[in-house]
Amino acid sequence: MNFLQRAVLSTALLLPTGLTAQSGDLGPILLRLPASVRALAMGNVAVAGRDDDVLFYNPAQLVAARGTSVSMEQFSSTAHTGSLSTVIRFNSGGVAIGATMAEFDSPLAAYPVARADLVSGGPVLGSSGSLVIGAAQVIKSIRIGGAAKFVDERIGPTRSARGVFDVGLGRDFFGYAFGLAVQNIGESFEPTTPPGSEFIRRGSRMPLRSTFGAMRGWNTTTFDFTATAAVSVLRDGFVVPAGGAEMFYSWLSGYTVVVRAGGRRPETGEGPLTAGAGLTVDRLSLDYAVETLSGSRFGHRIGLRIR
Repeated sequence: MNFLQRAVLSTALLLPTGLTAQSGDLGPILLRLPASVRALAMGNVAVAGRDDDVLFYNPAQLVAARGTSVSMEQFSSTAHTGSLSTVIRFNSGGVAIGATMAEFDSPLAAYPVARADLVSGGPVLGSSGSLVIGAAQVIKSIRIGGAAKFVDERIGPTRSARGVFDVGLGRDFFGYAFGLAVQNIGESFEPTTPPGSEFIRRGSRMPLRSTFGAMRGWNTTTFDFTATAAVSVLRDGFVVPAGGAEMFYSWLSGYTVVVRAGGRRPETGEGPLTAGAGLTVDRLSLDYAVETLSGSRFGHRIGLRIR
């Protein structure tokens, strides 16, 4: 791992979380949750990834993406989320479709909710879902992509639905894959509530996120390695450096085991560390990831991928 990657990982673990206060008015919550097992295990970084679920991180990378995957994560006994995605080749790029969902209980009769509310639980039922369609092409050696998302969220008696967009770029330089993505471009949610409801409708803004990062892999006689690092800037100015690495070992053709670890500057409700492991048999991969959450709790994500 080179100096840049070590620096980003160290910053993600050591940077004080109070340096920039986070806003509590960003929604919907679904757009702030992990959507990939492999990415989550490496600090939730996939802006330069090459799997089908890069659809949820940087649509420009659909040019190089392969496979179909499904995954689910458990935050607590009352909160879980899942994702499904697949990509096909088209011309010099790719087209992908995916969906995400979340079901949870919230302790507050208010909108929007924060990620910490998913861990705390409570009497207010909530659900959120999205349908995503993305495409990418290569133009003059630059990967260019976009994705359209329709998001629906219901918390207590409120309901909100709106379309948002992601755009991304990608390019390879000197053995590195670089990616730049701007996600969740769109107008704020306007939740509707029944007349006479005591539900609190706080103001909310779409969780706009801009991310720049890189990924590189290299081989040795015994192990293969991949390292990635990225810096994200949220709409409220909160800066999130993150990164991770994975190590592969294959003892027989078609059989590979992998271990992963990552770090990040935690957002509200998150912890700084992530990790995971996986097993690949021919074209089928089984992956697991764990992330630290607030209150000394953990989120567990498991997924299947067919390449």
